[in-house]
Amino acid sequence: METENEITESVFTSDDDDFNTTGFNCAIKIISKSLFWERVRERSERVDTLVRETAVHATITAHSKRMRQSSPFLKLHHFFETRESVVLELELLDGTDLFQYIDARGSLLESEAASIMKDILECLLLTERLGVAHRDIKPANILMCNKTDHGAQVKVGDFGMSTFVNVDGLVRGRCGTPGYVAPEIFNATASVGYRNKVDMFSAGVTLYVLLCGYEPFYGETDAELMDTNKAAKIEFIDGDWEHGKSNLCIKIEQIVSKYDVYIQYVLCST
Repeated sequence: METENEITESVFTSDDDDFNTTGFNCAIKIISKSLFWERVRERSERVDTLVRETAVHATITAHSKRMRQSSPFLKLHHFFETRESVVLELELLDGTDLFQYIDARGSLLESEAASIMKDILECLLLTERLGVAHRDIKPANILMCNKTDHGAQVKVGDFGMSTFVNVDGLVRGRCGTPGYVAPEIFNATASVGYRNKVDMFSAGVTLYVLLCGYEPFYGETDAELMDTNKAAKIEFIDGDWEHGKSNLCIKIEQIVSKYDVYIQYVLCST
């Protein structure tokens, strides 16, 4: 099962940096070719990963530019390669990632969680329409922007596990971060696929983390974690889920157990 890797590094460039082709501040994601191909040989990385990431990211960025919409995801400005690396030139944000943001606070207020979820779901609505599956929605891949009058603002990033939906309407391949993976992905094979709505399952898990500060699935080992994740049974510990959050408990259960619902419906009730 394809999971996170450590073949990339991130740096920041300014408009006077020789490595910057855009003329303004940006973030640079550098992917080592040698480490990438080493992981391919070890069968811990798929050979088409880099092509999928750049193609998906470029597609959704181009769509937003064409529609002249503000993007709910991190924009890809340019990409190129050198002898040693593949380089993605990305939008530079001022904030941290959502994982660090939650870690510093323990949990978030419902109003702030709702504002964050709205941005995440708007991104998933866009990717669903474009026939894309992100497949790694989690707090560490959601980036904080400056706060607005409407609350916290975030953008979805890291499209390293993303892919396009096939002509039969299905996605294939097992990947993701244990604890956030939809059960269908665990059951996927070369002939058995799943729909790109699996990202809604990960969004439901993320909402759970926003409100209590920890993940709903637990295991002493990776195998145990994947088993509890696959079972997808959500528990709400009384001390962390007071009576006032009862409606949110229901909503999380609905998203995680029936995530094939329309994203628009969840957006309207957020």
